[in-house]
Amino acid sequence: MVQNRNQQRSTKGELHEEIEINCLRLSSEGVGIGYDQGKATFVAGLLPEERGKVLVTEEKKSWQRARLLSLEKEADERVEPPCRAFEVCGGCRLQHLNYAETLKWKERWVRDALERIGKINLEKVEVFPTMGMENPWRYRNKARLHQTFTGELGYYQEKTRETVEFPDCLLISETMNTWVQKVRETLKKAKLGIKSITFRENTKGEGMIIFDGVSRSELPDPVLSSLKEKLNMDSTDTRMESKIRSVWGINSSGVPELWWGQEFLTEKILGLNFKLSPFAFLQVNPLQTQKLYSTALDWAEITKESQVWDLYCGIGTISLALAQKAHKVWGIEENPYAISDAKINAEINHLDNVEFLQGKVEDVLPQIPVNPDVVVLDPPRAGVHSRVLKSLIEVKPERIVYVSCDPGTLARDVGVFQKEGYQVQKVQPVDMFPWTQHVESIIMMTYCGQKDK
Repeated sequence: MVQNRNQQRSTKGELHEEIEINCLRLSSEGVGIGYDQGKATFVAGLLPEERGKVLVTEEKKSWQRARLLSLEKEADERVEPPCRAFEVCGGCRLQHLNYAETLKWKERWVRDALERIGKINLEKVEVFPTMGMENPWRYRNKARLHQTFTGELGYYQEKTRETVEFPDCLLISETMNTWVQKVRETLKKAKLGIKSITFRENTKGEGMIIFDGVSRSELPDPVLSSLKEKLNMDSTDTRMESKIRSVWGINSSGVPELWWGQEFLTEKILGLNFKLSPFAFLQVNPLQTQKLYSTALDWAEITKESQVWDLYCGIGTISLALAQKAHKVWGIEENPYAISDAKINAEINHLDNVEFLQGKVEDVLPQIPVNPDVVVLDPPRAGVHSRVLKSLIEVKPERIVYVSCDPGTLARDVGVFQKEGYQVQKVQPVDMFPWTQHVESIIMMTYCGQKDK
């Protein structure tokens, strides 16, 4: 629906039209979609069942983008975003939508991707509602911030290199926000050319700070001394709220250097103990990680005779949980630091029926001497490499459990498996990243031998 077509100049001086749009749905990027004379129009901040005046900012042959100018009709599901940086940050695209509704849309995005991209018939598949959080705030155990030349420290604004400072990010703990503020105060007085600063926190409230792009030799002693003083890093009082346990730097060669404190943090997941080094990957939401991995383990249906492959295994979180039930687990991970952690984690938990191999999964897979009964996949956002898909189709494991952070690549890969005789049995979306457009998913497939079914 289009009304009141006017022309005005955008912020870049280009002449664009001001139109009125009815929003019909949300894209998988969390952006409202309406139609202007049959052309799909994407408007950030506009919700389904809302009507708004928008300014077209980018035009293509079959679609266009527009900026919301004003709301003419509000949806019942709209809420007031509590974050003061919401409109400029872009990290939490869905803070203006009530939480229950965001969970429904995330399930819908997973369903849509599987049906449209993967050509999966979901009529015979159990698709569960998105697994949400009771309190969807302050859940992140990691934040990566960037510093400008003038000393500002914050997130990158969406699709730009502009830094957005924040007084209180509601996705990280109050303690981590305090660390950010203390570091910000110190660095405004010292221009160090830092690429980024990563803050990590375990469930015990202990922290690690990692400076990327600067070596210890480039860090003036007064700066580190100031950081240690502001963050109480020399305090042995465990009652102190600020419990920074280590400060690391990553030099220009990409090598980590311990500047101060202990080498790693520890974390407990599914009753197992894990070492976390600066480069170790860990899911950012501890509470939802327990639910995610518990579901994946349950669907794997491991027995004492099972030979299991855990591909893209990281620091061995799923591998070690699988090893408690399986005959043997093989984990593969490209990151050498993560593999080193995984091997130590196996020793810490006294598990000797798991073996970790370092390298690209597609290259290392032929080194595993046994075929799997069960395969667990937890690849990066780009999905599973085509050579890995081919190898798995050749060995035909009875069961595949696929954990994914991207519905599109998940659907693409699952579609390949379906063409070669696998059938999707269960789908569980998990809200690992409340208020963002991102959704984690777990898929369980079994081999049925009937191709394209």
